[in-house]
Amino acid sequence: MNRSDNDVQPRFQNKRALVTGASSGIGLAIAQALAAGGAHIHAVARSWPQNVEAWQLHKADLTVEADVKRLAAEVLASAAPLDLLIHCAGALEIGTVADFDIAKLDMMYKVNVRAPFLLTQLLLPQLTQRAGQIVFINSSAAVAPNTTLAGYSSTKAAMKSIADCLRLEVNTSGVRVMSVYPGKTASIMQKRAHELAGKPYDAASLMQPEDVAQMVLSALTLPKTAEMTDLHIRPMKK
Repeated sequence: MNRSDNDVQPRFQNKRALVTGASSGIGLAIAQALAAGGAHIHAVARSWPQNVEAWQLHKADLTVEADVKRLAAEVLASAAPLDLLIHCAGALEIGTVADFDIAKLDMMYKVNVRAPFLLTQLLLPQLTQRAGQIVFINSSAAVAPNTTLAGYSSTKAAMKSIADCLRLEVNTSGVRVMSVYPGKTASIMQKRAHELAGKPYDAASLMQPEDVAQMVLSALTLPKTAEMTDLHIRPMKK
């Protein structure tokens, strides 16, 4: 059976995507998958030890409001408007409510809540213009309580609320909003979480970043008549 030109054309040809937390883990996997699909990538990280050919790299500390605003200005100054905004950057600290360092809580709220809220706000006119898509890479911690995750889980619950309210605000303009709730995924953050909890880390027993990226891209390519609102993904090994 012959395939049409539309069948073989990359799914994200000429789309422009901004991916935060793109230097490792799920963010890197999503950026690579989008690039393989033909997208132009704006990739954000605190530092880039090496150049990534064909990507537009941005350095930003998401705890700093001026950096978030500068990042948005850099993207808005690009030749073409943005089609996809993928929030992958995140911060994790653990501890009980009784002994948690409040400064660490403030830091997590800056990265996990305030930065994606502000960045979305600043880029929303372009995304609305393009009837684009916004993805919040959340966490299973947003919906599953844990004795040492009150601080982290509260930031992820806040992120869920932002996405849910935003969806109601922008769906009428054709903008789709999706929250993704991965379970334990092999990553630098997950390795650190195991270390903080004093648990052995076995990356092979966890979900892989590419697993999450595959599901996200599938959801992004749904027909315009449908929308994935909440995507829950768990490792097979429980």
